[in-house]
Amino acid sequence: MATKKNESVEEEESYDALHAEEILPELTGMPIEVHIRRHRRFILFLAFCLYLGWYSFALFLIAWVTGVRWADNEGYLEKYNMDLVWGRSFLMWRTDWGKGFIERISQNKPLWRRVGDVWVITVFVIMILMFSLLLWQATLAWQIPKTSAVSPKMMIGLPGLNPVIPLWYGILALVIAMVIHEFSHGILSRVAGVKVKALGLLLFFFPVGAFVEPDEEEMKSMKKWERMRLYAAGPGSNMVVALIFSILFSSVMVASLEPAEDGLLLYSVSADYGGAEAGLEPWMLLTAIDEEEIKNTDDWQRIMNNTYAGQTVNVSVLNRGDLEIYSVTLSDKGSYYLKYYPDYYESWMSGRGFMGVAAENPQIVTDNLANPTENILLYISLPFAKLQPFPEHFTSIYEPGGAIGILPDSLFWILANSFYWIFWLNLMVGLTNALPAVPLDGGFIFADGVTGILDKFKKGMSEQRKETIVDNLVGFLAFTVVFLVVWQLVGPRIVGVDPVILDANITATQTQGWNGDVFEFDASMSNGNFVTYEWDFGDNNTATGESVSHSWTEGGLYFVVLTAKDSEDRQSVAFEQVSINHFAEGEGSVGGGSDDTVPATVNPYVKTVSIYINVTGDNGLLLVESDVTVTINSPSGAVFEQDLLLNDGETQAISFSTSEGQMVGGWEIFLESNDPFSDFTYDYDWYNYYLSNS
Repeated sequence: MATKKNESVEEEESYDALHAEEILPELTGMPIEVHIRRHRRFILFLAFCLYLGWYSFALFLIAWVTGVRWADNEGYLEKYNMDLVWGRSFLMWRTDWGKGFIERISQNKPLWRRVGDVWVITVFVIMILMFSLLLWQATLAWQIPKTSAVSPKMMIGLPGLNPVIPLWYGILALVIAMVIHEFSHGILSRVAGVKVKALGLLLFFFPVGAFVEPDEEEMKSMKKWERMRLYAAGPGSNMVVALIFSILFSSVMVASLEPAEDGLLLYSVSADYGGAEAGLEPWMLLTAIDEEEIKNTDDWQRIMNNTYAGQTVNVSVLNRGDLEIYSVTLSDKGSYYLKYYPDYYESWMSGRGFMGVAAENPQIVTDNLANPTENILLYISLPFAKLQPFPEHFTSIYEPGGAIGILPDSLFWILANSFYWIFWLNLMVGLTNALPAVPLDGGFIFADGVTGILDKFKKGMSEQRKETIVDNLVGFLAFTVVFLVVWQLVGPRIVGVDPVILDANITATQTQGWNGDVFEFDASMSNGNFVTYEWDFGDNNTATGESVSHSWTEGGLYFVVLTAKDSEDRQSVAFEQVSINHFAEGEGSVGGGSDDTVPATVNPYVKTVSIYINVTGDNGLLLVESDVTVTINSPSGAVFEQDLLLNDGETQAISFSTSEGQMVGGWEIFLESNDPFSDFTYDYDWYNYYLSNS
């Protein structure tokens, strides 16, 4: 809560009066030391902006300050009841507008007193929680890497300057928060019988603050609890408004949203994987893969489980309402988990197709947003997740339904975004003002609270002694709060941890060969102070040491996984893909009417499987067009059939081959007689190559 001009302004005025002869209207006649003294705050802030690289803002700052000081010298500010404050850089505009409203709404004094009591208790609770949060955040400075320190821009709560607060939605919400805050102060002032001298705004191009100016002498004579009600009214009302608009945003606006189309929402796209490389982005709606529709997560999992690494698929998505098709070359699921989640890696993941995206039912996304109590931190952090204001990617996926559906789409999204930012900034203003630091409301509440405790338990203590204790304690807390806030900015840069470089690396003599070949692997080029090296070759064999060798007995694609650890048991994981070629073959003979299964288990990286069948028999009836039907069932479920007509003693041969991931598992060969009088046998030969697709 702001009152009159602060002491710093009065100091500047007294300084100007003492040096009236030196401070001339003409800039050229003013001594340089007077310039520096008079404009020291502005110069320091300008230097700070230039240090941070805010050159555009620095130019705006120079233009603004030059303009308002010129207007002040020309008498325009006085004409419109304005003053320059805070380094003669901010405009303070006073007005009587709103006094009548405050007078009318404050008539029900018993109600407002009860509300004020609740606000005082609420602010005390928030004060403790916020101060505890600042203390906890201060301890994190020693754990945050110096390169990950908070940007100075995040410490400025002004729309357009803070990177997460949008300009126009932010200005709207901030003005509402300030008006609510200060009008609440005014209402509780009148409830206590204190005169409101003026209301006003603090301007820095746009409103950055508001104030109610009660009569200071009357405020001093107020009872402490009444004064605490007055101070608590600001942050308390902000919290109430935040609660109301959070409900409007979640339970009214978001709850009305319905997916415009069937599909899955891509809410995350990992870099360096097939989806990102093809151009997929978050908030696209996935509708089909290779023209096979995707309506839910079951469809998604079923389709992806039948893909393999290196396979190219056509992915259909809705992007900003337009249908787009992307050609995606799938990555390896095993390699992703080895790199990011090695503890969850399982051997079956190797060779599986992986797009590098996370997808969810779009209805679930809005259901979560419509119930903020389930994850309040996620709800508050929407701006950091780039979901506020809602981007076009998002708005094109949903449409409002129910009674809200009568609104034009453009108006609906404007209202939804506005409601969220009114909630968000009222919450931030309320929480900030609850901190126990003068001149914030929480500081004054704390001061009166401590004074009340001393009055009750230290009745024999002099008023001067009480005042000294309160002033020292309040001053210490104010300094502590400021330090803790600034510490979040500078602390990690001073005491933050230096980044620990842990980068395991594998050097392989070769990555493709035959079973029985010896492969050499070396980790000496790893970057980090590693003390242990653990190797997993993907065939249930392991080894330790900086350099190892291994050979495989079976063909297939394997991931050689290296887990390197330092003396503090911090680890880095590296992997190398190894392709082992392996030739296998077999033969068999089966009598008529029987069937057989090819005794082969083939992995996704087998390039080709071929089966040759020779059938010999007698044609029993001339009218029968086909004596034998040969059926081959592939592991993928595909069925291949061929009918044969046998002449007396004749041998016929058929062949079948397949590739592209359709051969995984065991094969079934079945021979069916169509002529009960025919006598036939069949022999078969088979072979396959374990040969990588690369």
